[in-house]
Amino acid sequence: MRRIIFIAIAIAALISETNAQGYRIEVKVDGLADTKLQLGYYHGEKTLLADTATTNSKGVAVFKGDTLLPRGMYFVVLPENFFELILEDNQQFGITTSIDNVNQNLKFTNSPENTAFDRYRKFLAEKQNRMGELQKQAQEQREATGEVDKGLVAKIEALDSDVKTMWNETVAANQGSMLAAIINTLKPVEFPDFGIPDDAPNADSLRWITSIRYNQKHYFDNVDFSESGLIRTPFFVGRIDNYFDRVLIPVADTIVPYADRIIERARANDDMYRFIVTHLFSKFSNSSIMGMDAVFVHIAEKYFLSGQTPWITEETKGKIAERVGDLKPNLIGQIAPNFRMASLSGGVQELHKVNAEVTVVYFWEPSCSHCKRVTPLLRDLYNKFKDKGMAVVAVYTQGEMDKWKEYVDSNELKWINVWDPTRGSRYHKLYDIYSTPVLYVLDKDKKIVAKRIGIESLERFIEQEIL
Repeated sequence: MRRIIFIAIAIAALISETNAQGYRIEVKVDGLADTKLQLGYYHGEKTLLADTATTNSKGVAVFKGDTLLPRGMYFVVLPENFFELILEDNQQFGITTSIDNVNQNLKFTNSPENTAFDRYRKFLAEKQNRMGELQKQAQEQREATGEVDKGLVAKIEALDSDVKTMWNETVAANQGSMLAAIINTLKPVEFPDFGIPDDAPNADSLRWITSIRYNQKHYFDNVDFSESGLIRTPFFVGRIDNYFDRVLIPVADTIVPYADRIIERARANDDMYRFIVTHLFSKFSNSSIMGMDAVFVHIAEKYFLSGQTPWITEETKGKIAERVGDLKPNLIGQIAPNFRMASLSGGVQELHKVNAEVTVVYFWEPSCSHCKRVTPLLRDLYNKFKDKGMAVVAVYTQGEMDKWKEYVDSNELKWINVWDPTRGSRYHKLYDIYSTPVLYVLDKDKKIVAKRIGIESLERFIEQEIL
């Protein structure tokens, strides 16, 4: 019994000692002496430094530390080249190469995952080069004869099949590894036969729409969101962004449920969850696509303001709440906030009492250089569409009435001109006005259909509401 206890204690001590060793990566580069090397890693769109080491006279450098480095794809930077590697839980291994052909001569010892990764990388590079040659030939044949030789098509298909076979074999041989997760993440969606007959009405359009919907639903089927190492790869954030930028329709009502699905899948790993929810929060807070602020508000309220992001400070939480408060009243699809302001022509003008098929609310000032370009263009549009039901409510944002009146008169701005020098209507908060010019488009029910659009895009929205 004592012997069993002793063995158990010895094994526990050995495990503890192994964990305490941290990482030790010995790199030997033939032909490179007394040179600093850098060990870096990917994180989203960034590349960051993990460690540095200097080669001795024999070209040997050692990266080492007392604690394990986070899982992911790393790279070693040499004076004029670099090579990539994978770090999982085994971080005690060696690497050899030569300065004259770094990637081709790369070899790993005591690192089966990197040996497999190197084999996969070299195979893929060879096949990609060959595929490039075949596709060039195909293009030349297509330009010369209008079609591609069947033999060449067969070669391309065979090469594609070889790559898929390599994918599957490598994943099967490395189940649960970073390498398997990487390959699965990069695999494109494979579409089934949707069973749409050739003689069906609009068969091609139906296949196209069906494939789009299938891609939206299955884009992340092969992605292991429990593998935190994917965060530290050069492609993962690109896959996320491609999904929201190109695969999904850029409409908030479409984006929101898919964002929730991905965030919920990311809960499989704490680091992954933090990365995904933070990235999407940042992405939609800075989106240049109109209407995406509604996605930002949703993510902010559901995750950041509800206590599901415990890493943020109360100060940050307060700033997020303030920004949400600025955006919520003026999201696309909502009834525009009403206001009552003094009119330049006398009396008070209430926004919701403007009777028009389309109302453009224009926040501006005469001295603003950009306003000087936009105002005459807006005036031309107003003159073109005013008899068809277009109204303009131009809100002067400054307090110098004489300059305002002079500019309005000299430029014949015969739309509704209003101002609120004391900002008692809170228009600047309700419409999130922190600079000028700003254009909002409202339909006949005063629902916001467009916001913060360029003057070049305005006519299209006007026509949609009037014609």
